[in-house]
Amino acid sequence: MFSSKLSNFLWLRLIALPLLVISLSIQFAYGNTIVRVSTSVGDYSIELFDDITPGTVTNFLNYVNSGRYNGTVIHRSEPGFVIQGGWMLYDDAQASFFTIATDPNIANEFNLSNIRGTLAMAKQGGDPNSANSQWFINLTDNSFLDSDNGGFTVFGKVLGDGMDVVDAISNLPRWILTANSPFPTIDFNGANLSNANMVNVTMSVVEQSPEPANFLDASTGLLRVKVDAGESGLAAITFSVNSTEPEVIIQLDLNSIVPLTETVENIASFDGATGRLVLPELVVDGVVAYRNVIFLLSDEEQFLFTLESFD
Repeated sequence: MFSSKLSNFLWLRLIALPLLVISLSIQFAYGNTIVRVSTSVGDYSIELFDDITPGTVTNFLNYVNSGRYNGTVIHRSEPGFVIQGGWMLYDDAQASFFTIATDPNIANEFNLSNIRGTLAMAKQGGDPNSANSQWFINLTDNSFLDSDNGGFTVFGKVLGDGMDVVDAISNLPRWILTANSPFPTIDFNGANLSNANMVNVTMSVVEQSPEPANFLDASTGLLRVKVDAGESGLAAITFSVNSTEPEVIIQLDLNSIVPLTETVENIASFDGATGRLVLPELVVDGVVAYRNVIFLLSDEEQFLFTLESFD
């Protein structure tokens, strides 16, 4: 079994690193639904906040799973503000726009700030509970939306480098095509409009990625680690931050130790002789942020580890 003093490990340099993930109000959480968005410009993935905004996520997935978002176009682009979709399709044969079938409006679930990269529901002015199918992505930190019209419900986040695609969409030339809305366009000269001239969208739910061996738990701000301690065995453990200045020190939660029956990919290792804990990879916000993260057992009585190095 995992012994007491040897079963002590880490949290991380994230606090002292440029990526100050702990301070962010929205982070990646394993177990949330992931939706893949394919567009004429490129593809990106979004993580939905199933537990924080369950009604809004359910509503959004009803549109995704029914296929009603497929073939819709981005009908609004406001550089430095938002791009918006989930409402209109274009019929090339009839040369006209039409709107998708919508479900009843949903209750507002404002909880999270409208920061860059977040996905939120659009709604009608003066009615906080008027959202149905239209969604938007924040291109910058739009905190003023948090207090407008009951707050605009953030229910997801663009993952990884997906904002590169979103930014590319927002940088396309814009034309007012219908509904007095600035559409992002592709190779459009003002005549003979077709779907090829607009940013078309399809969406589908994707299979969840397995939980990584070592990752930042966005819901708690704790570091979750799976470790091989040699003769002491395999275990899943949790660390909290003890201090960040002048050194990054983490503290093992003894109550968090759960024995494991088998190893996993990229499992951390602990050497009782040297007191070093080595994490081959550390995942933050769904991506590998650091490699070869090394902590040194610096206080056996309090189960403290001090950050030594990382790549």
